[in-house]
Amino acid sequence: MTAAVATAPAAPARPAARRPALPAWALLPLAAAVWWVGGYLWWLLGGAAPGVSPGRGTSLPLDTSLLSGLVLGAAVGGIAAGLLGRLAARRGPALAATAGGVALAVVVTLAQSSSAVRTGAPGSFASDSVVLTWLAAAVVGTAAAGWLLGSLSVLGRPSAGPALGVLAGLAPSWVSSVLVRVVGAEAYASLDRVATWAGAVVLVLALVAVGLRPAVRLLGWPVVLLLAWYTGPALTALVYLEPLLRSGAGLPDTLVDSLSAAWQVFGEASSPEHRAMTPWVVAVVGAVVGAFAVAGVLATREHTRAPAESPGTPAVSPSA
Repeated sequence: MTAAVATAPAAPARPAARRPALPAWALLPLAAAVWWVGGYLWWLLGGAAPGVSPGRGTSLPLDTSLLSGLVLGAAVGGIAAGLLGRLAARRGPALAATAGGVALAVVVTLAQSSSAVRTGAPGSFASDSVVLTWLAAAVVGTAAAGWLLGSLSVLGRPSAGPALGVLAGLAPSWVSSVLVRVVGAEAYASLDRVATWAGAVVLVLALVAVGLRPAVRLLGWPVVLLLAWYTGPALTALVYLEPLLRSGAGLPDTLVDSLSAAWQVFGEASSPEHRAMTPWVVAVVGAVVGAFAVAGVLATREHTRAPAESPGTPAVSPSA
């Protein structure tokens, strides 16, 4: 009598849980709303106040005296809209939908704002066709660059790091502008501290998104930090340019000198001597802790999803 050994079949592997996804078509109106309302929330909360802009009642702060805010909103909205691509299951339709949403919002708001400026201040410097064309180009270029940076996130979680890094550099200005319109300028010093730490929180998210494992991802940390570090000074340089881009400033003859001076302001604003370093140090330390925590959670999740690899229990059956 011989014994035949049969191996019981292994338990079937459980399918990996799929991330909930939105239909691609839903991202088009969502991206349009995020670009305009999210990017220019500070303007929508107080931009229609008397004396704020010649283009009163405009969808966008379409005026050279508000150039930094114009760029700030386009960049924040573009990045946020691009990041929405991760909410869909398929990359191609997601990219098309978010790009279409941003394009729709840009075209509609620029058309309305340009018309309102021309109607509200006819014959003025603000309503000059050359001025409006350059401001529109700034909005289109910044929105496109922001969307492209945010859309890199569809390649994977680490690819969202650079976009979040730029967002960390923009966050203090955006948060400060919103809080000033909600709370009032009287508490600006306190609001400025809150805005600075808001940027630190976004920086933590950016570095955690890049992660620590595998170790090659550490190469992305300096990139994210540099993007966050220099984005704020670039916005400061635009603030410096605003009073120089007005009627009576000698444009266009003085443009080269103004840009040169703005470059010097950018360099000074980038110096550690003019930055509060504590939020940066805390952000890096918090990111290290957070990255290890996320890596641990992901490892546990993968271990739980992994199918049992041990062979089935041998069964012995007699045969003649």
